[in-house]
Formats: sequence, C-alpha cells, structure tokens
Amino acid sequence: MIIRISHIGLVCENVDATLKNYEKVFGLKAVDFRNDQGKGFQLDARIMFANECWLHLVQNWNPESRVNRFLKSHGEGLEHLALQTDNIEADVEHLRKIGVPVYQDTIFNAADGFEAFIFPQDAIGFTIELIQPHAASWKFDPAKLSNPNILGLQHIGVAVKDLDRATRCFEQLFGIKATELRTDQHYGTQQDITIHTGNDRLWLHLVQSEDQENRVTQFMNKYGEGLEHLCIEVGDIREAVKRVKAAQVPLYQNKIYLDRADGFEAFVYPEYNHGVTVELIEPYLESRGYRPRSGKAG
Repeated sequence: MIIRISHIGLVCENVDATLKNYEKVFGLKAVDFRNDQGKGFQLDARIMFANECWLHLVQNWNPESRVNRFLKSHGEGLEHLALQTDNIEADVEHLRKIGVPVYQDTIFNAADGFEAFIFPQDAIGFTIELIQPHAASWKFDPAKLSNPNILGLQHIGVAVKDLDRATRCFEQLFGIKATELRTDQHYGTQQDITIHTGNDRLWLHLVQSEDQENRVTQFMNKYGEGLEHLCIEVGDIREAVKRVKAAQVPLYQNKIYLDRADGFEAFVYPEYNHGVTVELIEPYLESRGYRPRSGKAG
C-alpha cells in the first residue's frame, strides 16, 4: 500500500549550481551530500520539506543511466516521483498481474531502500519509483528543514493529455482515487483534479488544459505528459517574493496574483530555476489544505 510521497527527483546539469540557486532564491539549504552513488557516476543531495518528503537533486554523467538519458532528451527538470510503500513485493506483484511492466522485472536492494521502477510510457508520462525503506535508507529529518517561512510542498503539478485516463491509470496502478475535480479553471479551458497520497497537506495536481497560451499546454507541447511544477506553500508570500527579487530573479509578470482561487500566488519560471517552474502560494483561510499560522503580520 502506498503510504506517502517519499521524494521528487530533480535532474541537474551541475548539482552544486542548482543547490546554490535554491538556497539563494528560496532559502532552501541542501543536506546529505553524496558522491558514491550510481557506480561513482553521480552526485546527489536533498532538500527537506516539512511534509515528510524531499527534493532529490541528482547529477549523473553515466550515458547509460536513466537520469542522464533524461537530461539529454529533456534538459534539467523534474524526472521522477518516488512513492513509499509498506509492501513493495505485493505492489510489484499487483503490477505484474495487470500487465504493467516493472523495469527489469526486479526489486532492487539499493542504498535508499528496496526499489522498483515504472517507466513513463507505462504510467502517466513520468517515471514512478516504488520504494520501501530499509535500515540504511535516507529518512525524513525535521531537524534539517532550513526556512521557517516555507511550510511545505503544497502540490506537485502534473501535465496530462487526458485527465480521465490519467486518474484511472493512477488508481489502477496504485489504488489511489482522485478527488475534487474542477472544470471551471482558467475560464473553462482547464480541468484539474487532486490525488492525495498520504503526506500532510500535499497532493498531486493533475491538469489538462486546452488553452494554447497556458503554461501547462506549452509544457505538454514541448515535453509531453510529465511533472510540470512544484508548488511551495509559504507563511508570508511577501517575504518569499522579497527573497526572490533580492536574488535578482524575475517573477512571472513581476507580480503576486491576488485573484486566484487557491491563494496569493507568484511564479518563478524554469529558465531561472534549472528547468523547474516553482509556484509560491499563501493560501486563503478557505483554501484546501490551509494550515493555521501564528504570529503573522497583518
């Protein structure tokens, strides 16, 4: 059974440069640096988020590796989603029964846990890693959180061609149903739905857009289905935006959106952030997933 999102894999050309950028722009410090993974062809580190997950930043120069092939075909960006399970053998057996191939038909005993991989063409456009931790695995460590204004990841944006097909696929593969369908976003040109995976106030946000000017449509036209953005929830969006501007990184349209359905929003686009769109959001009181905060200035 799927317990939570464990991590999101971010492929970097230069992991050191990427980590410096995330600290400068968002105040997110990296921890747990490694140089002994991927048969010596990999550098990696992680950035912790409060809702028991992390961003896994990876630089890999082995031309045979999945990560390096992604970099060559896609460039830097969000490459995979790792779902933690409490019984990887049962989950893999389920996938076999429904005819979904698992990479090399194998559960790997890896540094970070027992792992199995479902590739993009067999899921919804991106690699999904199933992981069951063991004694030596990386684990969530709240002591390694770095920016108190960042309350956690709020959602992970997934661009899909067919919302109904994608949600049915996700339920068939992992037994998780989508909820909260909306068909009235962006003047009726966008449908979206949420998939809650077990983390505190974190969900997958699946989006299908028909608007050719929409950021999601443009992503789809360039890359196809996949992990399109990270949404970071902040306690004070003014403070978060002040940090971005101090780093001399432009916001999309140089503004905080005050009229969005889910809260106050601002965007850093991928060309300024190693291939990843980051949405900063301060939810309204009535927004889904709103978490009370104390001591906030009015």
